[in-house]
Amino acid sequence: MTRLSFVIGLIAAAYPLHAGDVDGQLLITKRLTKKAVTPTVYDLRGAATPAVPMDSAVNEFDRVIVMVEGGNAPSKQPETITINQRNTSFDPDLAVIPVGSTVEFPNWDPIFHNVFSLSGAKSFDLGFYPQGQSRTVKFTHSGVVQVYCHIHSNMYAAIVVTSSPWYGRPSADGTFSFHDVPAGHYRITAWHKIAGLYRTGVDVPGTGNVSVKLRIPIDVGSRETASRP
Repeated sequence: MTRLSFVIGLIAAAYPLHAGDVDGQLLITKRLTKKAVTPTVYDLRGAATPAVPMDSAVNEFDRVIVMVEGGNAPSKQPETITINQRNTSFDPDLAVIPVGSTVEFPNWDPIFHNVFSLSGAKSFDLGFYPQGQSRTVKFTHSGVVQVYCHIHSNMYAAIVVTSSPWYGRPSADGTFSFHDVPAGHYRITAWHKIAGLYRTGVDVPGTGNVSVKLRIPIDVGSRETASRP
């Protein structure tokens, strides 16, 4: 292979000749229920999942991660992010990272915390540790990892681990856009912190852009914590 052919190959790999843009709109629809009971997801200390109140002041799009899944594009390089434990809360309480990334969990509270998860994508228990100390976890498989504290049942965070190079948070109005997606069939996947996972298919053209809408129904009304086992 000549040097010129090699350079052309690198350019073609970085900028696919047959690729389009995906422009989308998330639609939040509210589904009224008399009672939404939060299911029990761990019972190591006889406590249920913390109930997440539906705060009308919160923009629901801030609780969403959106991704384009499918195809053969390599994932982004792993990174290291921090989820703080502060004021008996996780901050941020929603994050998205590439496969292979590491999350640091420093404790800034003047009390002990014990961060853990029983999620299939990553199960771990960091043990009890005090203010000023930190623990790290590496996430090697894609999926949604739900994180809790053994001591404080109100503490809850979610980490979306993805092998897709196209992911992010939508804008405040629910719109999103991904560029230079190679032509083909994909899934637009959205994960809402309360409503869960929703998907729709999309065919990306070789040039130009394609528009897609994805509806996410969420429950409103009273929410109660399930009774302890």
